[in-house]
Amino acid sequence: MSRSGFNYRWIVPCRTMFVAVLVALVVAVAGGLGGCGSGSPASSGSASSSATGAPVAGGTLTVGIQPTTTFDPYFTSTTGDILVDHQLYNWLVNLDAQNQPVPELATAWKMSADGKTWTFTIREGVKFTNGTPLTAADVVYSFNRMRDPKLGAATASVYAGIGSITAPDATHVVFTLKTPNPEFVKDCADYHAGILSKSVKDPSKEWIGTGPFMIKQYTAEDRVILVRNPNYWGKDESGTQLPYLDGITFLLQKDTASMVSGLSGGQIDFVPDLTVELAQQVKADTNLKVLTSPSNFHFLVHLRCDKGHPAADPRVRLALRMGTDYQGLIDLVRPGYAELGNGTIVGPVYGSYYWNNTPKYDPEGAKKLLAEAGYAQGYTINLYVMQYIDANALATVWKEQMKKIGVTVNINSIPEAIYYADSGNASWLKCDFGVTNWAQRSTPAAYFNVAYITGSAWNESHWSDPEFDGVVKAINSELDATKRADLYHKAQQILWERGPVVTLIHENAVAGAISKLNGVTLPGDMNSTRFETAYLAAK
Repeated sequence: MSRSGFNYRWIVPCRTMFVAVLVALVVAVAGGLGGCGSGSPASSGSASSSATGAPVAGGTLTVGIQPTTTFDPYFTSTTGDILVDHQLYNWLVNLDAQNQPVPELATAWKMSADGKTWTFTIREGVKFTNGTPLTAADVVYSFNRMRDPKLGAATASVYAGIGSITAPDATHVVFTLKTPNPEFVKDCADYHAGILSKSVKDPSKEWIGTGPFMIKQYTAEDRVILVRNPNYWGKDESGTQLPYLDGITFLLQKDTASMVSGLSGGQIDFVPDLTVELAQQVKADTNLKVLTSPSNFHFLVHLRCDKGHPAADPRVRLALRMGTDYQGLIDLVRPGYAELGNGTIVGPVYGSYYWNNTPKYDPEGAKKLLAEAGYAQGYTINLYVMQYIDANALATVWKEQMKKIGVTVNINSIPEAIYYADSGNASWLKCDFGVTNWAQRSTPAAYFNVAYITGSAWNESHWSDPEFDGVVKAINSELDATKRADLYHKAQQILWERGPVVTLIHENAVAGAISKLNGVTLPGDMNSTRFETAYLAAK
């Protein structure tokens, strides 16, 4: 789940016998505070010129994605859900490559001096695909629905800091916050926060948005067919209405390797979430290309911290982190396509918020901590791992690393949709140990508020730390940028010392595409890629 910058050069990894064995094993196991404005949408990238000097209109793009579960953006859980939603809906703001807000359905925004009141100007002339005009009332409805605890969506905790939302007129929305939040505008870019029409009774069945495409046909476990929204409000820099494409067909498949085979065979045009091996395969084909971007997309092992679980002892949790060779994970699973990080969920992409503290690999120290906690003979972890890109490869390498500190890891490989289900022993929210993937968020506090503070909706580890809660509360309302960065560093120090997860890796986004696909650049959250400026160049 995507709970889905700068470019980097491809680095061809040295292949070793161990990597070859590992791959075979994995296959077996897996089977800005001021106002701003713009007349055009914040796209996923500027369209390249064709041979005639202009983007080519028409054609249908075929994209391979993981199976979907819902197109109600407030309940999206799989990477496939998120990618489809970003073609159907718009957000108040989007985030650019520098993680800064840019206009989308809001053309301008302003924060009050005390950081508690935010006023957004809503774009005029926008229509939903059912023909109704977008007004401030739709924005109020959407955010009130997102923050309604009775709805049962995780967005309730993301927007719990909103006191009230009002629409003084049809083109302005005023958010009054309970406490100051200098980055609230970025929170509005959360991947769940698509704007819905207030006329829609059931967004899980009525897919009415303002985005560049709309659903023509949906066949569960097979495909989603989108067609061009003829009334889309977005235009490119020359004034041409977007999107360029006539439509997009999303093919739903569980096996990314099969998608890449379809890419090579001409049946698929774009495949996200590639492993290093699959990226090499794409790069070797002169008819294909590899797209990349930096990201805070990460895999972690969550550790149940409830009473009675071994990881309830903070010494056990720290021991597992100290016994993890993070560079070793990168070298064997994602060479050239990952960042070392600091052992916490906050990666280098967050700039000054990043706590630059390289973790020390210390298996002997880890064994000592385990002994102090009463596990001198080690213990056994039954680890649930979803079948999704590098999850099983990372789990397999981590399993070997844990052997060195006396911990046995039994891997249970299950489909992504089962792992992210709300019920069942294999559910990520119920299993004792699980490998979870999290997409890049607008700010690190977005992770903290939804998954790490006491009682948060996606607190998969069931962790509670009053000091951490207090630091996060301070981050949420600190107006001074330097002080806010210091608080972020403190939060990460706590996560390293006694936090509830082992962050295995921060992966750069990697996708494969046919060479004639232009106008697409991966954002930090690859599953939020948009195709409104995509086009298929003439041969």
